[in-house]
Amino acid sequence: MAEDSNQDFKQIGFLQLIKNMLSPRTLPHIIMIALISSILLFFVSTQEVIVAMSFISLAISYVIIAMLSNTSIMQHLTKLPEEKSESQWIVRFLFSFRITIVPILVAAIIVGILWSFTGGNENLWISPALASLFIVWSIAQAASFRTGMVEWLANGLGDAKLHTYQEKISTASQIVVVQVFALVILWLGQIISQAEKMTLQDALLGGIAFIIVSVVLQGITLWLTRSERESSGNEKGMAAFSFKWMIIAQLFITWHAFSIYRRTAMSPSDISTLIEEGLLMALTVIFAVWSLTTYTVRDGKRLISEDASLPLGISFGYAYSGSVAMLTGTFENLKEVMIFGHVLSICAMMLLLRPTLRTSRMTSEMFLNAKNVDISRSEDSVEDEDSEEDDETDDVETQADKSTEEEWQQDGEIDWEKGVDISEGTDWSDDDSDVEIAESDEA
Repeated sequence: MAEDSNQDFKQIGFLQLIKNMLSPRTLPHIIMIALISSILLFFVSTQEVIVAMSFISLAISYVIIAMLSNTSIMQHLTKLPEEKSESQWIVRFLFSFRITIVPILVAAIIVGILWSFTGGNENLWISPALASLFIVWSIAQAASFRTGMVEWLANGLGDAKLHTYQEKISTASQIVVVQVFALVILWLGQIISQAEKMTLQDALLGGIAFIIVSVVLQGITLWLTRSERESSGNEKGMAAFSFKWMIIAQLFITWHAFSIYRRTAMSPSDISTLIEEGLLMALTVIFAVWSLTTYTVRDGKRLISEDASLPLGISFGYAYSGSVAMLTGTFENLKEVMIFGHVLSICAMMLLLRPTLRTSRMTSEMFLNAKNVDISRSEDSVEDEDSEEDDETDDVETQADKSTEEEWQQDGEIDWEKGVDISEGTDWSDDDSDVEIAESDEA
């Protein structure tokens, strides 16, 4: 999965990631996870240990494939070729599942290892350990959703213009949007559950309890984030980000609250429940993979490539499905498990509201400070400092030359008309001298 950090990478968009994961060349992996998960869920009540080991082994198997996904051999074994054969479509469809053989074989080997070294049916910890992952996934659902939405909404953080924040207008707008959304999903949910036409008024009267819960949850949300929203409202970019983030987060909370209400008061069918939870699981996995990809791209260390995104997502899917299957076997009812997961997701999102606004504001301030740095001015100041140092050096050298000149002139004044007697101060009479002086002839 690791790639060269010195290479320039282009961030994978959310829609592009979904397109890559739903590619026809890898679609059999998606079909297989649904098929295998359904089969294992059927046997969980009678073969709990082997089912838990199977889910864990499949998750580990696809992690290994993700680590080797950039190699040509692994791509050849786990991806369909681009060219299509001339055989019938049913033959091509069945033959396409050959790309799932390698991960299934690896998973079978891991199951054998776990069965041999962990006590087989006598193992008492592997099923509770896998079931406990459901708590992690419920919290990760909110965390991954938050990461993906923040990345999408962060485009306006750079606009740091002063902004007049009007709390009443902002709060009223959020209340209107969220409560209209609550009424719409309540209406649609009751129509689907009761399989009959009903007016919006009938839906409101029939689901007044959910409306009250929705209003209470929104009131708590707005109360918890009041100071952060006021601080963010002074800047145009942060005000826009804060408003959008609060809307999306409250829609997330309202949807999960409605899911709890629908399971307790509407008695939905098992098929609709499985479809809803399957969509939530898929979105959770996609957001988790995308958030990891986004994070590593920003750090310059791309740990997850486009080729590794699908097997890593499938690994998360098997871990998610396995945890739900283990809890279903424990509680003997899927409804209680799902309700517990939705409650955890709501609590996690509530706890993430304030830190998200604080972190985004700090990011905005850092961007603003970096943006306001006057590089040219800094360079001019540096040049001025250098010129001042040069001037000081020249002054020192000039003073040194001047002092030297003064000292040389002060050693002795020369009278160029009289000349200089070089014999002055010299003793020419020396008894030991060997020099003979010739006397001049007398006349």
